[in-house]
Amino acid sequence: MTDLEKATAKAEALNTKIEELKGSINEKATSADVQEAIEKAFEGKSLSEIVGSIESVKELAEELGLQVNEMKTKGEGEAEGILGVVKKNIDKVRAAMKSTVKGEGVVDFNVSLKALATTAAVTSTNSYRDTQLVPLDKRRTVMSDLWRHITLGANNSGKVSYIDWDTATTARAAAAVAEGAAFPESTVAWEEFDIKLKKIGDSIPVTEEFAYDEMRFAGEIQMFLSDNVELEVDDQLLNGDGLGANLLGLDATAPAFTPVNRGLTAATLYDLVPILRETIVKGKGAKYQPNFIMMNLTEINKYKLQKDANNNYIMPPFVSANGSVIDGIMVVENNNIADNILYIGDSRYGRIYDSAEGYSLQLGYVGDQFIQDKKTFKARKRCALLIKESEKAAYLKVASISAAITALEV
Repeated sequence: MTDLEKATAKAEALNTKIEELKGSINEKATSADVQEAIEKAFEGKSLSEIVGSIESVKELAEELGLQVNEMKTKGEGEAEGILGVVKKNIDKVRAAMKSTVKGEGVVDFNVSLKALATTAAVTSTNSYRDTQLVPLDKRRTVMSDLWRHITLGANNSGKVSYIDWDTATTARAAAAVAEGAAFPESTVAWEEFDIKLKKIGDSIPVTEEFAYDEMRFAGEIQMFLSDNVELEVDDQLLNGDGLGANLLGLDATAPAFTPVNRGLTAATLYDLVPILRETIVKGKGAKYQPNFIMMNLTEINKYKLQKDANNNYIMPPFVSANGSVIDGIMVVENNNIADNILYIGDSRYGRIYDSAEGYSLQLGYVGDQFIQDKKTFKARKRCALLIKESEKAAYLKVASISAAITALEV
């Protein structure tokens, strides 16, 4: 390449560098402004002068690029931008370009950008709208999964009748009999009971316009009602007292555990669970074998996070690695249970009766809603929990975990 070709190539590279610099700072100047600055910079120079100054100009461009990046990072600026400052200091730029000594082509001037453009300054564009409807948070329901379900058909008077042992009068009297002696007599008696299905429901009124124009929200309302009914059923299966319209739940059915002195040292829940199992199984183990122990997450974490004097986690050999099984009994988390309370039992002895209509959702008019252009969504479910009198012994309620543990040590 001739000297002219070499100079032309380097000048083109320089022009590209300046264009990149211009684009990196989003300058409002036109390409004509940039071209004018370049022409003035090379005005009146010979070919040898142009070739000699290329290295200094490259260093200048790199230095300006670094300054621009630094200013963009700091977020400071003024409207005229970097190109305006360069044009104001064109004499210094020219002096740097004339220098052929490396290190002398440094331009000494500062650029201060003061007007930071933030997203708050953009007022003429629309933001993206997230239209996804997320479900409302709710606690996990577990009670319905403890027992088997039986569907009750129509024409049954809405109740379940059953025969159960009269435990108060039933007695076993078998004994060894001597030759010629009379045999002992046992006593048996049965009683007939019945339990009614109880109804749980909820409703929400909506306008006709809402149901038509906002169909997706109508769907969410239906799901909301379904969740509400499910949550109430779960609560009734635990806390229902059987009075009025209430279900008879586990709390009112399970016998209370009476703590006893076992002389244990540093007792924990790990010690209490085997004692509870013993209370249910001893003398009745041919029938009952507890398969769940139920408490809230706070109480579960209390025993899982216990440590010894050396900060080692306490884990007895009859507990699973993650603490979900204690003495062969599955731990069920139920955050509807109050702190310091637990339930234990054999869920094989109990059943939930569900009406054949199942969970139903209906839409109809209430009162004068027809003339008001309104409708009401109504959700309902009928069910009952049956734990027979003779099988209540399969369950226990501990009203105070801490007191029961303390009693084991006394």
